[in-house]
Amino acid sequence: MKKLLLIAFAVVFGATTMNAQEQGDIRVGVKGVYGTEVGVDGGGMGVNVGAEYLVTDVISVAPSYTMFFESEEDILGSTFTSQVTAINIDGRYYFLTDDLQVYGMAGISLLTVKVDFGFGELEANETGINVGGGVIKPLSDNFNIEGQVKYQTETDQIVIGAGVSLSF
Repeated sequence: MKKLLLIAFAVVFGATTMNAQEQGDIRVGVKGVYGTEVGVDGGGMGVNVGAEYLVTDVISVAPSYTMFFESEEDILGSTFTSQVTAINIDGRYYFLTDDLQVYGMAGISLLTVKVDFGFGELEANETGINVGGGVIKPLSDNFNIEGQVKYQTETDQIVIGAGVSLSF
């Protein structure tokens, strides 16, 4: 059994000597995310779907859409619910581009917050800046695992994400 696990480990991580990323490459992916300030009473979980286009071997444009799951809070006998979504357009600069791809990022975000007070609904839009970084670990020519941390100015929050992507 130990030998089988060692072989599986070697196959998965031995496959990381794939081709480096190149200009014109496209990635699409999905991440689970946690935002520290998106819920009625604090942080909340959500999902992010996005794409990335490599303008050069080290610079890319990465649009994405994030939807945080609805949160609910009972306050003074009334139920408040909130739903937060964000449209992001980020630029990435890759410091490492081979077996482990490491990038810094900056971009803009349009955040929409919908709050239902039980007796009425309010919707607000806010534009802000994203700043952060992330890592991408290619497991094959087409399949990657990813992690990202960014700060969003419009909500004064940290968003942490982890997921998978496909390269084309």
